[in-house]
Amino acid sequence: MPGVTFVLGDSDAEAQERAAGIRLQQVSPQNALLALEQIWGRDLPSYDPDGPLPEIDPDPGSSLVQGRVKHGDVLAVAARRRALSKEKGLSIRQTVIEATGRQSFIGSPRTVAEQLIEFVAADAADGFILVPHLTPGGLDDFVDRVVPLLQERGVFRSEYTGLTLRSHLGLAEPVWKG
Repeated sequence: MPGVTFVLGDSDAEAQERAAGIRLQQVSPQNALLALEQIWGRDLPSYDPDGPLPEIDPDPGSSLVQGRVKHGDVLAVAARRRALSKEKGLSIRQTVIEATGRQSFIGSPRTVAEQLIEFVAADAADGFILVPHLTPGGLDDFVDRVVPLLQERGVFRSEYTGLTLRSHLGLAEPVWKG
């Protein structure tokens, strides 16, 4: 069950526009440079976040670690970022936004519902952990506008028969011995 974000709009175009605005708010110019410095293994304060990626190569002795995960060869990671930036004509900030975005469902409620259904039908997931961009209340729009569409299509429950997650998943309840 992957963690996914979603952005809803009255139209797909409106949702795309909102999603772009949200990502710009989430990745400040300073954060974009910090993300790039992690890859390059160098201080890069003189670079413009709205300018091109550095032409200098990353420090080959540095290692890119996010959380507990080491992400391999920094030169290869930098090469992928450069290719992405060149292919799409992106600035440092735009490249960081494009490269670090998690799986998102963006569109009208109907579009998002269809995307979710297709994702599950393709066996890409059994369900999703929704990660709203805003809390509290970030799930309200999804619950009010997408869930009813999923229920109409018969892919989201409208009633529950048990009281525990185990019962909803069809698993036996544990027997407690006192």
